[in-house]
Amino acid sequence: MTDTSNSSSDPVASAQSPDKPIATQWHSIPRRTLTIALSILPLVALINVGVLIWSLGAIDLSERLVAPHLLGLVALLVFVPMISNSIRLTLWGRFLGLKLGFFSALKVVTGTMVANSMTPSATGSVPIKLLFLMGEGVESRRALTLISFQTAEDALVLFSLVGVCLGFTGLAMFDFLGSDPDLLARLDITLRTISMAAIWVLVGLAGLALIVAGGLLGRRVRLWAADLSRRVGDYIATIAGDWAAVARRGKWIAAVNVMLALGQWMARFSIAGLVLAAFGTDWSAALFWLLQYLVQSISSVVPTPGGVGGAEAGFLLLFAPFVEIDVLVPAMSTWRLMFFYLPLIGAALLFFCLQRWLRQASGDKQITQRSDPRPPTIGDPDEVPQPAE
Repeated sequence: MTDTSNSSSDPVASAQSPDKPIATQWHSIPRRTLTIALSILPLVALINVGVLIWSLGAIDLSERLVAPHLLGLVALLVFVPMISNSIRLTLWGRFLGLKLGFFSALKVVTGTMVANSMTPSATGSVPIKLLFLMGEGVESRRALTLISFQTAEDALVLFSLVGVCLGFTGLAMFDFLGSDPDLLARLDITLRTISMAAIWVLVGLAGLALIVAGGLLGRRVRLWAADLSRRVGDYIATIAGDWAAVARRGKWIAAVNVMLALGQWMARFSIAGLVLAAFGTDWSAALFWLLQYLVQSISSVVPTPGGVGGAEAGFLLLFAPFVEIDVLVPAMSTWRLMFFYLPLIGAALLFFCLQRWLRQASGDKQITQRSDPRPPTIGDPDEVPQPAE
């Protein structure tokens, strides 16, 4: 029996009846971003390859690259986050009763990776992932629920791993930060700037809410704000209901997904240490994991596509005290190519292959349904012939 309560109460549906037309309306945005990304990224990757070749010319590669097999291991590990993320998305989709199979989830993950490469990581991933989920037919509120599940799992795992790594490294990280007063001063200024910006944004939003509620901007704006507030409330209620369902009957799925997230983030931030070990640097697993986490945190807030420039600068700055200077630049270039560009190329190829294959499978299914002479089964909406578009 078809569940019509979700579609009828969807806040977005009040503006445009079903959720699917909205996905159709916004689907061109990630598609255009993908086109731009695939046009620009080869040039950026070529520049990185040039830097790598230039940096390798200054060292004896046969002497420095002491463990090339580790680079082969890295080439496999960089795809672990993509697969793990897709499995996690599939498991939560099935828990919520969504028609989101593994290949559809993989398409969402790979499309988000490619499109997000052209936006700052800290701002682009969530809205882009939301649009891709809606493009796969997931209701907007359920898409936000899926994103909230994964965000909570990632936060839990990352903060736990950071705490463990800090414990294993002892005071090494704090000694490093304390040895550079200029670095501490820059960090202090950055944190103060971010805090003040957040406070002023909150104050501005509170003032705007008071002005709108008082009717100073007119009746139409006040009604629009009231309608928006109601929609946001409906979204929050749906997401809270899904979280309550997890607390009642989804604990084992949450535990499995947390373990998948643990493997995903351990593999993702071990890449730099493995690359450095391939170049003969003594590998300190916990310290190098923590340093790459900090590098990724820095690059995620750099306002450049994919954190270009910020990731490279962060790597050179943070790893310099622990790595010989003559291998630092080639190791950085190798790390960037394998950590960022290699999985990105794989994601782009997978996305377009999946897009073609899923489109063809959907077309074959519609043809089979229209040519099936059997009468549709009552109560099974999937077998009801659809009108031709």
